[in-house]
Amino acid sequence: MQRTSFSDMPCPVARTLQHVGEWWSILILRDAHFGLTRFDQFQSSLGIAPTMLTRRLAALVEAGMLERRRYNERPPRDEYVLTARGRDFLPVLKAFKAFGEQHFPEAPRNEAGARPLS
Repeated sequence: MQRTSFSDMPCPVARTLQHVGEWWSILILRDAHFGLTRFDQFQSSLGIAPTMLTRRLAALVEAGMLERRRYNERPPRDEYVLTARGRDFLPVLKAFKAFGEQHFPEAPRNEAGARPLS
């Protein structure tokens, strides 16, 4: 299935979605704002497949949201650090959080920590 490109659309919302509209991208940016920088940290936090994480990180680097920096030469290891553009995404994440808390609150848990089925 071919994905539609929004990069040439006149709407800034559509152009932004071109770069961060995939849910893994938004969650990676959330985790980066929490201080995660390394591949294994993102993978552990998100439970995302390595191939998908590799693609999403590369796309966020290409979009200028993250910068890839080498932190170890042998073996070669990189970390992913928020750029100014990535840091500017924080108000969007806060808006998502506020919207979710208001409109999609977490289901209450019972004493055993399980959520009721409904």
